[in-house]
Amino acid sequence: MPPLLRTKIQIPPIRTQHIYRDRVLQKLNAKNESRLILVSAPAGFGKSSCLIEWAHTLRQRDVAVAWYALDEQDNDPVRFTAYLLKAFSILDIPLPALPDADQQITIQESANYILNSVTEFAKPVVLLLDDYHLITTPQIHDAISRLCEYMPPNMRLALGTRADPPIQLARLRAQGEITEVRMADLRFTTEETKHWLQTTLGWSPSTQVLTQLDGLTEGWAAALALIMMSQSHSDEQALENQLTRYSLSQRHIFDYFAREVFEQQSDNVQHFLLDTCVLNRLYPNLCSTLTDNHSAPLLLNQIATESLFVIPLSVSEPIYRYHHLFEQFLRQYLQMQDAGYFRKQHRLAAQWYAEQDDLVEAVHHALASEDFDFSARLIENYAWETLTARGEIMTIMTWLKSYPVEALERHPRLCLYFSRALYLTGDVDGSQNYLQIGMDALENNPDAIQNRESLQAIAYNYKATLSAYHGDVTTGMYWIKQAKALQQFVDGVDQVRIMNTDAFLYYLIGDVPSARQAYEHALTLANRINHHYLLLDAHYYLAQIDLLAGALQAVHDRCEKVMARYTSKINPLSIIMLPLASVHYQRNHIVEAESILRDAITLARQGNIPDALWFSHVLLADVLLARGETEEAEVCINKAWSIVSRYSSPMMTSFVRAAEARILLASGQIDRATDWANDYQQIEKTDNHQDHENVILAQVFLAQGNTAEALSLLTQLTEEAKRAGRMKYVILGEILRALTYQLSGEHDKALESIDEALTLAQPHNFVRVFLDIGKPIVRLLRSAINHQIKPDYAGYLLELANQSDDFQHPADVLTDREIEVLEHIAGGASNQDIAESLVISLGTVKSHIHHIMNKLDAQNRTEAVSKARSLTILKEDN
Repeated sequence: MPPLLRTKIQIPPIRTQHIYRDRVLQKLNAKNESRLILVSAPAGFGKSSCLIEWAHTLRQRDVAVAWYALDEQDNDPVRFTAYLLKAFSILDIPLPALPDADQQITIQESANYILNSVTEFAKPVVLLLDDYHLITTPQIHDAISRLCEYMPPNMRLALGTRADPPIQLARLRAQGEITEVRMADLRFTTEETKHWLQTTLGWSPSTQVLTQLDGLTEGWAAALALIMMSQSHSDEQALENQLTRYSLSQRHIFDYFAREVFEQQSDNVQHFLLDTCVLNRLYPNLCSTLTDNHSAPLLLNQIATESLFVIPLSVSEPIYRYHHLFEQFLRQYLQMQDAGYFRKQHRLAAQWYAEQDDLVEAVHHALASEDFDFSARLIENYAWETLTARGEIMTIMTWLKSYPVEALERHPRLCLYFSRALYLTGDVDGSQNYLQIGMDALENNPDAIQNRESLQAIAYNYKATLSAYHGDVTTGMYWIKQAKALQQFVDGVDQVRIMNTDAFLYYLIGDVPSARQAYEHALTLANRINHHYLLLDAHYYLAQIDLLAGALQAVHDRCEKVMARYTSKINPLSIIMLPLASVHYQRNHIVEAESILRDAITLARQGNIPDALWFSHVLLADVLLARGETEEAEVCINKAWSIVSRYSSPMMTSFVRAAEARILLASGQIDRATDWANDYQQIEKTDNHQDHENVILAQVFLAQGNTAEALSLLTQLTEEAKRAGRMKYVILGEILRALTYQLSGEHDKALESIDEALTLAQPHNFVRVFLDIGKPIVRLLRSAINHQIKPDYAGYLLELANQSDDFQHPADVLTDREIEVLEHIAGGASNQDIAESLVISLGTVKSHIHHIMNKLDAQNRTEAVSKARSLTILKEDN
C-alpha cells in the first residue's frame, strides 16, 4: 500500500470567509444519544463546511474526532480499510496490535478493532465521513452499518452525503437514535445571508437586494459563494446590476461562472486554472508540471489566499482543491475550448503520479487522457500485480469499462487481466468476453505481441477454467492440454494455475485418484513459490476430494492445520472453512458447523469471494434443515441462487436447484419437488459427475412410490461412484438402495445394502448421511440391530435419529441465567467475579458453566464465547 494521503484524514481548516452558523450547530449537538448524525443535501448546500465547523468545535470540547474525506477510489474495501484505521490511529485512541502486513485487515475486522478500542477510551469519539454518497460498495455499507449498530455509548458517526446511505435509517429513526440535517436546515436564511454579505463586502445590503438574492439562490450556499467570487461588488448598485443582469440572461451555473468569475481573472490566473483543472488535488510540484512554470506554487498560494474557489485540504501543507462546482465548470470550459489540451493535461498528471508510485491516480488520469496504450502499459507492468497483491480487485473493475474494443485488441495481456478480474468476482460471461478478445488479438497479430507463447498458455488455461464452469469438461480438457504444452513459457504462478485447472477438471468428473494426484502436484508447485492464495486453493480441493472419498478425519486434520498457520482470519480462509464445516455437519456437530459457516460467509462477503459465498449458503441450508428450520433454509438457498445466477453456469445452477428440491422434499412439497425432477431429467446434462442431483432425484422417485426408477438410478450411481472412489456417495446410495428394497418388500437385499453402508461409514463416523434420510432410517437401523449388523454403530445412529426431532437451537436451550453467566465470561470475568456480581455461590457458577459448555459443545470458555457470538446469542461487543 503506497503512503496514505494525510489530507484525506485530517480535518480541513476553516476558511477565512466561513460564516459560523449556530443554528445548524445547535441541531447537530441537540441529541447526544444519537448514534448517527446524517447531513444529507444536494451539492453546494454547505455540508462539508458544516461538518468541518462542527469537527473543530468538537475538538475544542475535548472530543476525539476522526475525519475521513471520501472519493470514488475509496470504494475499494482494502483502500477504505487502510484509511479508516489510519484516521483513528492519528488520534490518541490506542488501537490493538494489528496483524502482519501480508495478512490483510478486512473491513469488518477494522470495525471490530475500532469498536473495541473506543469502548476502552475515556473520551467521547466522533467519526466523520464526508462525501459518503460516493461509496457504492456493499461491503463498505455493511461495515458502516456494523459500526452504527455496535457503537459504544461514547461514540457517534456522522455522514455528509448527497443521498441517503443504504444503512438501517428506518430502525434508527424508530429508536430515536438519529439526528438528520437536511436541505431545509442548510438553506441560508435571510438573516444569515445578510450577515454573510456584511462580513464579505463590508456594507449592509438593502431588503430589496436580499429579496433578490433569496429569489435567485433560494438559500443555496454555493450560489451565494459564486456571486461573491465576482470582483464587481464595490457598492450595492453594482451588486444589484449584476444580479439583474444574471437574472435576465440565464440562470445556468455555467454562464455565471464564465461571466462573473472566470472572465474577471487575469490572463495568468486563467491559464493556471485551465492548466490544473483536471486535478482532484492541487499539489505545488504537480501544478508546476502541468503549467510548465516553476512559479506555479506561488500563484497557487496567491489564488488560495485571495479566492473563494480554492479550498485548503491541510493545515500544515499547501495542498488544495477547487470548489467542486467551479472544478466542473473549468473542465467543461476547457473541453469545449480545446479537448486535445484537456487530454494532454491528464496525460501529464498520469506521468507525474506514476513517478510518485501512486498507480491508482496514474491510471485514473491516463484513462481520462484517452491514451489507452499508456494506461494499458501502466496496468500491465505495474498496477495489476500491485493492486491484486493488495486485494484491490474492485479498483481494477472500474477501469475495464473505459477501454474501447480497438484498444483492447492491441493489448491481449490486459484483456487476460480483465478476464481474470471478472472471473474472480463471479461474472463468467464478462470474463469469457474479454478472454475471447484477448485470444483473437493473439491469433491476429502474432508478430506484434511480445511473450506470445506465455500469453497463449494463460489464455488457454482461462478458456479451460471457463469451460469447466459451464460443465463442459470435454472442451476444458482440450484447452488445458494446449496450456500444458506451453507451460514452460509461463512463470511459477501461472504454472500452478494451469495445474490447478487440470486437477479441477478431474475433480468435476469425480475421478478421485487423478484429481488428488494433480492437486498434490499443484500444492507442491505452490509451496515452491510460497503463494499462499494458491496454496489455500489446492488445500481446499484436496479436502473436497477427501470428502468425496469419505475420509472425514483427513479433511478435519488438513483444514485445522491450514487454519492454524494464520494468526487472524483472512478472507481467503473462507474456502478452507467449508470442508471443515462439512465434516462437523456429517458428524452431527450442528452447532460447530453453523458457527464455522457463518464465519465463512462473513469472510467471503468481505472479500467478495462469490465461489465461497454461494456454496457456504448451500451448506448452511443443510444445517438449518437438520434443525427443522425449513423457512430459514429456503432463504439460504435463495441467497445462493442470487449469486450463482450471475455465473450463467449450468453446472452450478443444477447443483443449487437440486439443493432447493431437497428442502421441498423435507417440507412435504412433493409436487414442487416433482416439477424439479421433471425439469432436471429434460435438460441436457453437463460432463461433470452429478451424484448430488441424482441422489435427490432418487429421493423424489421414492417419495412418488416409484421404486423401480429409484433402484435403477441408485444402482448405476453406486457402481460409478465406487469405481471413481467417491465413497461418500456409495454410502448414501447404499442407504437409499436399502430403503428402496425395504419399500419393495425385498428385506434380504435391504439388509445387504444397509450392511454395506454401515461398514463403509463406521470407520469415518458418518452420521448425517443416515439422519438426513428422515424417519424411514429408523426402521432400517432397527433391522440392522436385530440382525446383528454393526449393532453398536447402528444403535448409536438409532439413538441420534430418535433425538433429532427434539433438537433445539442453543439460544433456545440456554437459560436466561446461563446467558447472563456467558455475558460475564465474554467480558473476561473470573468465576469469583461472576458469583459476586450475580449474588450466587461459586459452585452454582461452575454448574452453569458446565451446562453452557455441554449445550454449546465447547471445550473452553473462549470457544464458548466464540460460538455464542457466531450464533448471535451474544453480540460482538459484549
